[in-house]
Amino acid sequence: MICKSGTRCPESGMWQNIDFFTTTILVAKGNKMPEYCGKKVSWKLIYKA
Repeated sequence: MICKSGTRCPESGMWQNIDFFTTTILVAKGNKMPEYCGKKVSWKLIYKA
């Protein structure tokens, strides 16, 4: 599952950004997906929480 910065999170869980430098974050369903280092990125669901 892929979600972009600024959209609502469709599933609670651990998300990893798709970029050269990556990070992982916990996001709850319904929260807005964050930007990374000040730019919009795509986030990939690693596992559901």
